[in-house]
Amino acid sequence: MKEKPRILIVDDHVNNIYVVEELLSEMEVEILRATSGREAIGICAREDLALVLMDVQMPEMDGFETVEAIRKEARNELLNIIYITAVCDESTYRVRGVKTGAVDFITKPLIPDIFIGKIQNFLKLYRQRKELEEEILKRNQVEIELKSAKENAEEAALMKQQFLSNMSHEIRTPLNSILNSTHLLLNESPRPDQLDYLDILKFSAESLLQVINAVLDHSRIEAGKIQFESAEFEIRKLLKRICNSFEPELRKKGLRFTLDLGENVPERVIGDAGRLTQILFNLVGNAVKFTQEGEIVLRAGVHAESPDNAELFFQVKDTGIGIPADQQKQIFEAYTQASGSTLRKYGGTGLGLSITRMLVELQGGRLEVESLVNQGSTFTFFLKFGKSFPSLSQLKPTADTEFQSLNGLHILVVEDNPINQKIVCKLLSKWDAAAEVAENGTVAVEKVRQHRYDLILMDLNMPEMSGYEATRIIREMDGEQFRTLPILALTASAFVEDRDKIFSFGMNGYIIKPFSPAELNQKISRFARENYQVN
Repeated sequence: MKEKPRILIVDDHVNNIYVVEELLSEMEVEILRATSGREAIGICAREDLALVLMDVQMPEMDGFETVEAIRKEARNELLNIIYITAVCDESTYRVRGVKTGAVDFITKPLIPDIFIGKIQNFLKLYRQRKELEEEILKRNQVEIELKSAKENAEEAALMKQQFLSNMSHEIRTPLNSILNSTHLLLNESPRPDQLDYLDILKFSAESLLQVINAVLDHSRIEAGKIQFESAEFEIRKLLKRICNSFEPELRKKGLRFTLDLGENVPERVIGDAGRLTQILFNLVGNAVKFTQEGEIVLRAGVHAESPDNAELFFQVKDTGIGIPADQQKQIFEAYTQASGSTLRKYGGTGLGLSITRMLVELQGGRLEVESLVNQGSTFTFFLKFGKSFPSLSQLKPTADTEFQSLNGLHILVVEDNPINQKIVCKLLSKWDAAAEVAENGTVAVEKVRQHRYDLILMDLNMPEMSGYEATRIIREMDGEQFRTLPILALTASAFVEDRDKIFSFGMNGYIIKPFSPAELNQKISRFARENYQVN
């Protein structure tokens, strides 16, 4: 407190006021005077006071009446008021004084030491109260600032997510056209020179898709909105497929590749196969990128196990450029690579290892690295999986998945992009399905009213009427067929919130652009089988 505490002395005799002032002259206080009750009430209404010394016997308005009037002001509820009186021994005065809210009585004549001691105690209580009020005020201000900062951060996060969602849609939609057009062309016996161009086109589009997925994954992880699945999968088969997918690039660079699976690695485990694939693709992809000669080894084995779980280790070892010791922590930071020269020579977003580490740690695992410059790097991570106890029928080998015939199905393709319309219809035609197009939600709703369809592929972001609104209207139409009609969303968004919204509007599932023909065929045949007989 910078200002001196103020004490109001109320007495109709000025000489009595002078006596009290003299006793308080040694204290660091400011004295205010009032010679009547009305004057005291006015001062209390406009001044911040530490203490009021109130005479009881005054003309017109006595001290009790004055205090009752002062207490009616909310700002004076905690004001310390001491009666100074020569008649306080009478019980009626004491009772009335307590009822009006007096904190003490001091009798006349005043005993200086006792009087000053009491005043000092009440001033100390006042100072403590003011300090507490100031602290509360500061904390309230901090809370207001924190709330404002939180709201600003949430707004910024929402804007960031909206931007990423829009970016995802704007980039994934044309990518879907590129990738599926390439797929169609590759299946139409291209000339050898055309095949080379198509391979380049497919590789470039898939590389761009990986960049987009990396940015979106990092955003989801930062926001704490990434989800992990828990499903049974064949881990040995998955590891072999990952290795096979790198075979063309390994052949071009003349690199040897070894897959070393420990005998104790189970055939099936329970976990997130997609995230394991993503982690290994990042690590093996980096090994291939940064290795010019020599070999790459992918090892897997059991690190520890219990009756229900198995902790597996995965190790990716290469003979590449290596990482300096002082930069081995830095490579796991977002948008960072070991050095500027690495970025210029090899490219990349600098997100792969950052996402890999977070995906491992969010599943309760750990990731380690050992590396020597010009000798190579070894990345090892540990993940726990549930054990699977399959029946004998599950252990039988199954044939590779082929495209299912969709003969007899009448499918409505709701899509505003003309190129995507042609591509989806072309794929459906190859699978013997009949396809019809609606360029927006309004047209789709009208077509559903007039015709019977076996399934709808519904784009979400369209002019005039979105896929969400069109689905809502279809579900509200009279007739059981409109409530059970399978509707699959075609979306370029990879955000969990958008997927939840898809189901809340009554859609049965979703296909994320860019989708593979196999995924499209599998989803359609699955939902169609659940509702209709596919020939």
